[in-house]
Amino acid sequence: MAGLPVRVGLFGCGAVGRLHAQRLRADSRVKLIFLADAHSVSAERLRNEFAPQAEATTGDCASLLARFPVDGIVICTPTGLHYDQAITALERGVDVLCEKPLAPERERIARLAERSGQLKRILSISYQRRYLAAYRTARRELTERAEWYGPLREIHVFVCERWQQTIRGTWRDDPALGAGYFGDAGSHQIDIVHYVTGQTARRVLAFSDRRESRVEIVTRAIAEFDGDVQLVAHFVGDANHWREEITFHCRDADLLLRSEKFYDPHLYHAKANQLEAVADLLPDSDPDRAFIDAVISREPTVSPATCALGTHDWTAAVLRSIRSGGWAAV
Repeated sequence: MAGLPVRVGLFGCGAVGRLHAQRLRADSRVKLIFLADAHSVSAERLRNEFAPQAEATTGDCASLLARFPVDGIVICTPTGLHYDQAITALERGVDVLCEKPLAPERERIARLAERSGQLKRILSISYQRRYLAAYRTARRELTERAEWYGPLREIHVFVCERWQQTIRGTWRDDPALGAGYFGDAGSHQIDIVHYVTGQTARRVLAFSDRRESRVEIVTRAIAEFDGDVQLVAHFVGDANHWREEITFHCRDADLLLRSEKFYDPHLYHAKANQLEAVADLLPDSDPDRAFIDAVISREPTVSPATCALGTHDWTAAVLRSIRSGGWAAV
């Protein structure tokens, strides 16, 4: 068990890094030791706002871990840096919370999962939704209260936002670093399907439009799961508003996740045309708080490295289907 305060370093001081820094500062168990970014101005700005006692630096992972003893690091850098930073930290005995994806290649994701287990280090992915009350409760509903709903038959996913309009000139518009809107923002909804149902798709049929971008912007997919369960998903990355809907259609009742605001989902169940809010929600948490819990207790989080494999396999299958025009195995 780590002592208190838990010493943490942060890599990547952009918008996502700011969110993590805000959460870490709010946790009285945490002491931010350093904030690192390729642009010193970004690191200094974040330090001045959230951690004046921390070091703002442009140093690389290995040199910073050699200079500053920490218990854990949070990685918010571009995708191409995640693997090297994570494996460096794990090999030095440091726990890791990493933004998704862990790596572009399946072999590297599997290697990180395997190595974290061998070294008995925490490696958690920042899948935010797994920690929010509505999604946690949805998992409970379809597991502990499954008899009330009956067998799962159909899953519908719809998500849209003003995404394409914001990515020009960034790494997200580079097909070598990302899979477009469905692979970036849309991966969270597919992860929730995996998390809530405990299932992954067997095969997928997908069609996509890049809308004059270099990466996929609008993607439509049909997927088949075990037990004749089918999923229909629609990812619209050039909309003018943010919206998310995930619906689980079961034999006797439906379970609905609806959100009109970022990270503000509402959970409903429906039976006999009567729609009601699920009242007894489980408590909220977040990836940073859960990561600190895990560093102290040595118990894994609900978003371990292994869950990245299912999302990677889904993304790769969708891309293969888009290119071939036919079904692709997941």
